[in-house]
Amino acid sequence: MLLLHTFAVPALCAESSRNDIESASDLLPLSWEELTELDVSSLSRQTQSVKDSPAAAFVITSEDIRRAGVTSLPEVLRMVPGMDVAKINAWNWAVSARGFNDLYANKLQVMIDGRSIYDPLVSGVYWGQQNPSLQDIERIEVLRGPSGSLWGANAVNGTINIITRSAKDTQGGLLYGGGGTEEQGFGGIRYGGKLDDSTFLRGTINGIQRDASTDLSGNRDTHDYGNAQNGNFRLDSQLTEHDQLMVEGNVSRYRLHGYFIGISSPTPPLWRQDDFGRDGFTGSLQGSWKHHTDSGHYSDLNLSYTQTDWQLAMNEMSRSHLVLDFHHSLPEYDSHHLMWGLNYQIINDNFNNSLTLGFEPDQFTQHNIGLFLQDQIDLSDDLILTLGNRIEHFTFTGWETEPNARLMWTPNKQHSLWAAISRAVVLPNRAQHSIRLFKPIPGSSTFFEAAANPQMLTENLLAYELGWRWQIANNLDIDTALFYNIYDRMQGTKFDGNVRTDPNFGSILEATVGNYRQVKSYGLETALNYRVNHDWRLQASYSANRFHVDYDPNIAWFRDPQTEPHSNPQQTLSLRSLFNLTNEIELDLWGRYVDKITVDTVSNIPAYFTMDVRLGWHPHKDLELSFSGQNLLDNQHPEFSDILYIPVASQIQRGYLAQVSWRF
Repeated sequence: MLLLHTFAVPALCAESSRNDIESASDLLPLSWEELTELDVSSLSRQTQSVKDSPAAAFVITSEDIRRAGVTSLPEVLRMVPGMDVAKINAWNWAVSARGFNDLYANKLQVMIDGRSIYDPLVSGVYWGQQNPSLQDIERIEVLRGPSGSLWGANAVNGTINIITRSAKDTQGGLLYGGGGTEEQGFGGIRYGGKLDDSTFLRGTINGIQRDASTDLSGNRDTHDYGNAQNGNFRLDSQLTEHDQLMVEGNVSRYRLHGYFIGISSPTPPLWRQDDFGRDGFTGSLQGSWKHHTDSGHYSDLNLSYTQTDWQLAMNEMSRSHLVLDFHHSLPEYDSHHLMWGLNYQIINDNFNNSLTLGFEPDQFTQHNIGLFLQDQIDLSDDLILTLGNRIEHFTFTGWETEPNARLMWTPNKQHSLWAAISRAVVLPNRAQHSIRLFKPIPGSSTFFEAAANPQMLTENLLAYELGWRWQIANNLDIDTALFYNIYDRMQGTKFDGNVRTDPNFGSILEATVGNYRQVKSYGLETALNYRVNHDWRLQASYSANRFHVDYDPNIAWFRDPQTEPHSNPQQTLSLRSLFNLTNEIELDLWGRYVDKITVDTVSNIPAYFTMDVRLGWHPHKDLELSFSGQNLLDNQHPEFSDILYIPVASQIQRGYLAQVSWRF
């Protein structure tokens, strides 16, 4: 369990978001005990303080988000130790935990208010399609390491739950906006009202326009500009003393340009590189009913429906995703705290295929079901054992099990130690079971055809973890996690030796994906929090990660079989300083170091150190103005590349951003 960030106790506890700015000057002196006593829900599926969580946990608060001076979710996640966040171009990100980073990183479960935004087509998150209003976020709970026993398949290296503010805490109006050199323009409006003494409603509309990034020469842009709009409503009602209802709806529209995968035709010019951006729509509706009894029973029923439609130059998709999730906590019985739950999903998709990209069959329905049970046992006053297991049945692979055991020892208020052994699985996605991809080999005039593998198995992880929290002094604490992971049946793509000749395309090599490799990794994550005085806090985090891969060197691999050690930085460092110059003026600095990487043996990304600076001013308790400079130490630098899907590499440029917000 890693450090809880420090600046949002008033934001979490206030009855009105109007108090956020008003209480900013009181945030820094809070003690470590007060900060870690905050209750969170995602880390254990039940109310539990952060300091009592036997896991590598981290919470980003609304105040952290405000003082970061950023406009997107991945930028916010950079502050989490052990998270690898790399910007590919203006709209695409590679985000993962404990390595395995990629455009479609497949070992990170991401949710908004418990609704998964993990994409079942590619087993990743399309971060460019996720543009919620950051002002509506109460906190982001991040759990590094496996949590499959609670959250199911794909919660392998990490779980993120983005929790939005309740309608009760967002009464009144908020108008905000800004712009700069890269974020050309963004803004939004929110208004919350009271329907009766126990029912509250709010609505938010926001949008953003981004400029294109620059190519590796630094002389031309990469045509990856775009815009996105988002609409959201949320209703919260205290139905009775024991029942709470939440209903939330969201609509997103996006047009993201860029040189993506390309397109082929059976007649010349056969292949052309052009703007093949994504034009899409996502709509969701979610309802949550929470019920508790005086005897200690607690239940949570969550039902969500998500509709996703997008169009590329070479493919169109329409997908519906229905999820029913339920969990129930029982009253304490003889030192036992039992909890159980179930999850049922229906995923139906339909594709309009082309020569370049297709899925066979073009229409498919998945039915997945899971059941979990967990028991937290108080062995003594300072020793707690947690045992859990989840059993799931998937359309693609059948039955899987994900057991978990955790031990927490708290000998005194200054020290907490925990250990865990867990198993988690990565579910093969729709693409791996059904895809047909046809395009040139990067850097070559030869074409390849990648075929699906209906026999793909789950990748699985056996993880060993240790954690230690130490409050060195009233104003100084350190939080450390160690891990050793064994990944089996890892996916790999190889040429199967078949070559055919086509009169239009010439030689075509055939490739297949399968469970060909084993990967082992070990690492360290540590965070330090130092409260210098009433107005100044320093935060530092360091992560180190190493990989070893077992594979057959005699196989003709399509992608780098050493992807993990090559494309994940061995070391990362983050340093943050948050300083209240006066009661009205804030000065925040954020420096980050990321080690060098190599993607697919051809894209060398050098190590870089960058600095962000934010100056905030509150001339009135309801008015905030800020100016931010990002990536200030160089004109531009690359952070990641994926030439298979995005053939034109981009660099991230220095940027300047001005923001204003007014509450009314």
